[in-house]
Amino acid sequence: MSTTADPAIRIGIDPTNPGQFFACCGLLELADRLWRGAEGAFSFTGDEFSLSRTRDSIGGNADELRCKLAGCEITSTMTDEQISRLKKLLNQEKISLTWEDIAEKQGLSELWKRERLCLGEPFHLWIDWWGDDRSGGSSFKTWAGKQFVIDLVRGMQSQIRTDRWSSIPAARWLNEPANDGSLPLYFDADIGGQSSSLDVGFSMDALSMRSRTRPMIEIAAFIGLQRFRPSPEKLSGSFSYGQWTDSLPPILAAAACCGRLSQRRGMTFEFRLLYRTKYLKSFLTANPIRRPTNE
Repeated sequence: MSTTADPAIRIGIDPTNPGQFFACCGLLELADRLWRGAEGAFSFTGDEFSLSRTRDSIGGNADELRCKLAGCEITSTMTDEQISRLKKLLNQEKISLTWEDIAEKQGLSELWKRERLCLGEPFHLWIDWWGDDRSGGSSFKTWAGKQFVIDLVRGMQSQIRTDRWSSIPAARWLNEPANDGSLPLYFDADIGGQSSSLDVGFSMDALSMRSRTRPMIEIAAFIGLQRFRPSPEKLSGSFSYGQWTDSLPPILAAAACCGRLSQRRGMTFEFRLLYRTKYLKSFLTANPIRRPTNE
């Protein structure tokens, strides 16, 4: 029996878009930290995610959750000055670097390899899944080269901070587009294939060309991947994730996501990663591999 009150937030979702699925996971994580207790569940049809506060928690409305996410400080274990300096050194011709520059570049690069991001008050959440080789988090790193993840995440956050977003209902959060020139993280499967240099004949990233982004998908999925991970399908080289229809807190929902919770009765999907270049990746649309049951 659920311990939650009536659903405070109902979010529309395309279940075949892995970015939208993990965005729901990220929103559940944030709500649980914000309200000191939250649970989430997918509808039996899979096209809606209900997010509820637990009965003994405080708060519980969609605008509060969005505002706190939009306004929280996002910092790195590197200072802004260190990041700025490393960017300059990475973009400088090697032949022009002094020995002091080279030593400084190596030191800053080591810090960059161990970088973690932190979502500050009220979430207090450290995020570093892209450096996790042991349990497979690094497989889902979609950026590479000279891109700095804090720039990508802050860019998506700035888009949901605008006045326009205050009037957007939660049901539309994952479908609301933006186009301020910020680079997406490419968790949104609807834009993943559009940015393949193999498809268009040149690299859109290299030419700084920007496609439409859906910022709530990108930033919430980035947060969700810290706890929630798809299950690797070794034979096919793809990954699977499963919805759950019983209202669950994050710790149990994460187990349901990767098929480690027998109570899960939602649909299961399988998706692949697209290599947009040698290093840059994106999520592709998923296919259903198991239908829900009434058991």
